[in-house]
Amino acid sequence: MTLRPTVHVLEPIHPTAMERLAEGANILGPEAPFPSKCDAVIVRARKITAADVAACPRLRVIGKHGAGLDAIDVAAAEARGIAVLSTPGANADSVADLAVGFSLALLRNIHGATLALKAGKTLERHERQGWDLNEIEIGIFGLGSIGRATAARMINGFGASVRAFDPGLPEASWPQGVTRAASLEDLLQSSRLLIIHAPLVPDTRNAIDAYALDMMPEGAFLVNCARGGIVDEPALAAALKSGRIAGAATDVFAEEPPAADNPLLACPNLLATPHLGGATNGALLRVGRSIVDQVIAQLSVTASGAKGASDTNTKEN
Repeated sequence: MTLRPTVHVLEPIHPTAMERLAEGANILGPEAPFPSKCDAVIVRARKITAADVAACPRLRVIGKHGAGLDAIDVAAAEARGIAVLSTPGANADSVADLAVGFSLALLRNIHGATLALKAGKTLERHERQGWDLNEIEIGIFGLGSIGRATAARMINGFGASVRAFDPGLPEASWPQGVTRAASLEDLLQSSRLLIIHAPLVPDTRNAIDAYALDMMPEGAFLVNCARGGIVDEPALAAALKSGRIAGAATDVFAEEPPAADNPLLACPNLLATPHLGGATNGALLRVGRSIVDQVIAQLSVTASGAKGASDTNTKEN
């Protein structure tokens, strides 16, 4: 008799995905203590450390509900032969929509105008006059599935001019209508609105620091729907307070949730959300189904491999 694997779901996922998971596995929910005697784990934002990996003796699969693996100790998992799976691109449309929404909110000062109206204050002329998306140069740092989705919305939906920098994307895959910047510095110098969709890797950590922000045009805007850690938060706070950067919006922070004394939180020209770029019903359904299907399939493969090895050992003995 084949035993059903146990999958520990550390954070809530879409109910439809949970139903699908229950068809092929026993489930431990977020309320169950972790580490546990699970065969697989599905995680959204929670960190999976080397200690977690070591404390789960039966663990064979780690499924990331999303794309970024920076919160998972992949090296520790691979050293144990544990498969690490993710869902790149499954929530691209939802995150791109948020990036566009942030951009419109910044360029039209929606948040500032709302607060002024509620307080009975009259807006200054510069606070009333916004910008059309198609009259400024838009730069996108990172052209993965989310960056390409954002570019398509800006170009096809708003007739905007878009440049981008992504050294890892080959020319054959470069999206039509997007001008390729020669370097990050080249992109920064021309971007009145910079949208960040790059992964957090050693080369991108603190890539947008004080020096980078100074390269941007005076009064530019910045949107980060990628990862905390790409933007130097104290440097951005200083640029926002001085007016060097007119406004910024971020869905991510280097520390999540951000500490109460994070300097960005004191900036009135900052819009912020708690890492919910992929938190739409459609995205959660797509991502949940994708990671559940991958985890169940991988567990089946590893179970078959273990059985084959056991059979071989039995015959040899």
